[in-house]
Amino acid sequence: MAFPYFQQASRRRGKARMAPVHVHAQTRPARSSAEKKHRRSRGVALIIALVSITLLTVVATEFAYNTRVDLQLAANQRDEVRAYYMARSGLSLGRLLLRFQRQVDQTPIPNPASLLSGLMGGALGGGATGAAGAAAFQPQSLNLQLWKLARVDCHMLKGLVKSDGAQSEDGRPVETEAVQVDPNFQMDGEDGDNAGAATQMAAQMQRRSFGGFEGCFLATISDEEEKLNVMRLNTGGAESQATAARMLDMFSDKRFEFLWQQDDANKVRSTPRDTILALKDWSDEDQTQSTLNEKDPTNPFVAGFADEGSAYSRYEPRYEVKNARFDSLDELYRVHGVNDRFMAAFRDRLTVYPDINSKPNVNTDDPIMLGLAIMSAADPNRPDPRLTDPVFLNELISRIRAARMFNFFGMSVADFVNVVEQAGIAVNPLIKGNVQQNRYLGDKSKTFTIKSVGEAGSVQKTLTAVIRLDDGLGKLVYYREE
Repeated sequence: MAFPYFQQASRRRGKARMAPVHVHAQTRPARSSAEKKHRRSRGVALIIALVSITLLTVVATEFAYNTRVDLQLAANQRDEVRAYYMARSGLSLGRLLLRFQRQVDQTPIPNPASLLSGLMGGALGGGATGAAGAAAFQPQSLNLQLWKLARVDCHMLKGLVKSDGAQSEDGRPVETEAVQVDPNFQMDGEDGDNAGAATQMAAQMQRRSFGGFEGCFLATISDEEEKLNVMRLNTGGAESQATAARMLDMFSDKRFEFLWQQDDANKVRSTPRDTILALKDWSDEDQTQSTLNEKDPTNPFVAGFADEGSAYSRYEPRYEVKNARFDSLDELYRVHGVNDRFMAAFRDRLTVYPDINSKPNVNTDDPIMLGLAIMSAADPNRPDPRLTDPVFLNELISRIRAARMFNFFGMSVADFVNVVEQAGIAVNPLIKGNVQQNRYLGDKSKTFTIKSVGEAGSVQKTLTAVIRLDDGLGKLVYYREE
């Protein structure tokens, strides 16, 4: 069957188009498998390089960070060691100063002003009397308190030792010439490049003087016998009565009434009298609760009938009474009636470290403790109502401070009693009759607290030590490192 013209023409044009393609396909060479694989793997090297660089960057950054952290840790460890020994230096200097204080206490020093006024008064045929004499009172002796006069710090140490090295503007030592090696420790042939390890190490070190240290310290000294000694409650007799009376006066002060109007953490509310009895029962040797008889000077604490540990049975967890000496002032927290508010008010006015027979020192700067010392000097059989008047008490405290002239000049018990007596207060005959051997007040202390803070870089170390003076550098009673 014949095709139409248009269909034949269409077939001819189709064959014409297909013919060249067929010829080209025959002339085009076939691709090998290697070329196909190479074409698929093109760009992998760039990806591997980017991944490798990223990993190396992360590793290098982590390594640099760890290096900086290790360096800072090493610097902090170095500064911590420096700060610790700076604090130790302050502690040692404080003990040395207290050793000199003991020597000064054993040497009586007359007051030149008192001698001069006595000579002038004798030449004029008499001295001032009455109120004028009280205003012009001069102590008979000077009780020099070196620990108040001297400032114990790093600058004091630098002034005591010789510093050969130069210092920069900020006070830090400047490195000087290299350290020389002892020729006795140098082997033959160790010259130049063949130098031994000791020679090479010495070449890198710099010579420094003894006073060329880095860092600083500051030590503060406080008198423990200017406070009320809790352990005197167990002495028995007049000493325990006086201590209990002074504690009761301090705890019952109008300024501290709020302390006894709230419950503590154990839902217990105490009173000043109960707290004093709890302090006494914690450190005594019996298991019976005590009672207080303020009027009996021979036996103020009488054994009761109750168990002294009954108050602690309500605590959670429960514990028993220690019935032994206090080890530290923080142990007061375990006593019934003592809480954070109590310690915030009376921590600086109570102590447990001095000897049980030590007497409160009249050379205190605390007005509350001075007021208690005045009450201790007064005759308990002839109570003066003016001692309850804060205006009169503050005026009498001002007279005592004026008689001392400077805070580092203390006064003897005899001078203290004279000022109190000139104010019209009847003095306890047991003190007035034997001022030097009285059992109520003292003017020399043997127990001190040294708090030394050492600083190096950004690190601080605090050492606290309680020292009881002896023939050496003192006996260490308490030690704490912070």
